[in-house]
Amino acid sequence: MPRPLGRRNPDYEEKRDRLVRDLTDYVLSTELTRQSFRQMAIAGHVAEPTLRHYFGDRDGVAREILHELGARAEPFISAVAQQSAAPEQAVEAYVAISKAGVQHGGFARAHAFGLIEGVADPSVGRTYLTELLEPSLKALEARLAPHLQNSADPLEARAAALMLFAPMLLAVLHQQLLGGEETAPVDLEALFEAIARLATRVLAAPGD
Repeated sequence: MPRPLGRRNPDYEEKRDRLVRDLTDYVLSTELTRQSFRQMAIAGHVAEPTLRHYFGDRDGVAREILHELGARAEPFISAVAQQSAAPEQAVEAYVAISKAGVQHGGFARAHAFGLIEGVADPSVGRTYLTELLEPSLKALEARLAPHLQNSADPLEARAAALMLFAPMLLAVLHQQLLGGEETAPVDLEALFEAIARLATRVLAAPGD
């Protein structure tokens, strides 16, 4: 008996979830350019109509990949949010987590994918913001806020989080994805330690 019109196959969600996982693996391992809808279909080993059936359009694919990237990042984000007794411990632990993310291989590529796709389409940009970027920053705010002179000031907490997050992400993008390893090599581990020392000084400085 044919499937009634409008009713999904019983394994629809399973196939869709598997396709999202496969496409996420693909964007984390391939050259970071805006892949065409056809390239995404080939990477998922499906025909373009099948990809359209599950996700609607190319931006729908990108949004679902970002949902998956956010889910995969949850263990790192949860670890970042844990608090420490002293500012130097808070910073050192975050740097250690960031090093693990770099070694894991997905940290820079996940954010690079979000930036590439998000700048090109506002709806994808909002998904990157809500699924990956904001959770990462809010977790770091939670770690650093107790050590700030004005721990209740959300703007100060955001500034402290950006002070650590932004230069470390940019350094990884510079070295690993923009060719810096060949044209302007930097010891990332030593650079992370230098950033940590500077951040600790700022956090530990007495207030006015």
